[in-house]
Amino acid sequence: RDVISWSAMVDGLCKYGTVSEARRLFEAMPERNVVSWTSMIRGYVKRGMYRDGLLLFLDMRREGVQVNAITLSVVLDGCAQASLVDEGIQVHCLMIRVGFAMDIFLGDSLIIMYSRFGLMVDARRVFAFMKQKDIVSWNSLITGYVQNNMIEDAHVLFKLMPERDAISWTSMVVGFGNRGWMRESVELFEQMPVKDEIAWAAVISSLIANGNHVSAVRWFCQMSQEGCRPNTVAFSCLLSALASLAMLNQGLQAHAYAVNMGWIFDSAVHASLVTMYAKCGRLAEAHRVFSCISNPSLIATNSMITAFAQHGLAEDAFKLFN
Repeated sequence: RDVISWSAMVDGLCKYGTVSEARRLFEAMPERNVVSWTSMIRGYVKRGMYRDGLLLFLDMRREGVQVNAITLSVVLDGCAQASLVDEGIQVHCLMIRVGFAMDIFLGDSLIIMYSRFGLMVDARRVFAFMKQKDIVSWNSLITGYVQNNMIEDAHVLFKLMPERDAISWTSMVVGFGNRGWMRESVELFEQMPVKDEIAWAAVISSLIANGNHVSAVRWFCQMSQEGCRPNTVAFSCLLSALASLAMLNQGLQAHAYAVNMGWIFDSAVHASLVTMYAKCGRLAEAHRVFSCISNPSLIATNSMITAFAQHGLAEDAFKLFN
C-alpha cells in the first residue's frame, strides 16, 4: 500500500462509512500527504463536525504540511457554515500569506463565506480585488446580497454581469420576491431565456409567500403546459396554495399525482399533504396521510399537531406532542 491507496480509503470511509472509522484509518497511516489531510478535514465538514475539521487543520499546519487551494476551500466552507467569523478571517490571512490571494476558486469561496457572515463590504472587497472573475464569482456576490436583503445592490450587479445563467436570473427573482416586489419578480422571470424547474419553483414560492395563491396555482399549471416537470419544492408550493384556497378536488388530484411520482415519502410533500387536508376540513384524511409513514418528519408532525388543535382536538394534539 502507498499513500494514494490509504488516502482513497480515508476518503471513501468519510463519504460512505463513518468519520470515526475514517479517523482511525487516518491515524494508522504510515505516511500522510495534503490529499490525506484534506480528505479527513472534508469528511468532518460534510458531516457538520466543523470544530473537529478546524482542529485537524491546525494539526496539519503544526506538522508543516503544505496546504493547497482545495484544503483552504474546505476550511473556508466549514467556517462559513459554522459562522466561525474570526477563524474564517484568519484562514483568509493565511491564504494571502501562502500565495493564493489571486486564486479564482478561493476568491469565490471567500465571497460565499463573508456573505454568510453578513459582511457584505468584505465580500464586495474580495470581488473587486479579483483580477479574474468567473460566473460563479458574480453569482456568489449577487446571492450574498439577496440573502442579506440588499436587493438594490444585487440588481445593480446583475445588470453589470457580462453573462448570466439560470442561477443569476433565479437569484434576482427570489430577491424581488423576498422584498415583496412581485411585479418585478414575475417580469424578470418572464424575461429568462431558459427556465428550469428551480426557477419555476422560485417564482411560485415567492407568489405564495406574498399571499398570491391563485397566481401560484396558475403559474404551476403554466409550468406543466410548457413541458417543465415540477420538482418537490414546486409541488409542495402548489399544495400550500391549494390548502389556503381550500381547493379539495384539486388537492385530491395533486395527491394522486404525488403517489404516481413516488413523492409521498418526501418530507416536504408529506407535510404539505397533511396541511392541505386539514385546511380543507378533512382531518381523517390528514391523519391517514400522516400515519402512512412510520417515521414522519418533524415538519409533518407539527402539521398534524396544528391540525388537531385547529379542529378542537386538544387531547389528540397533546398526545402526539408527547
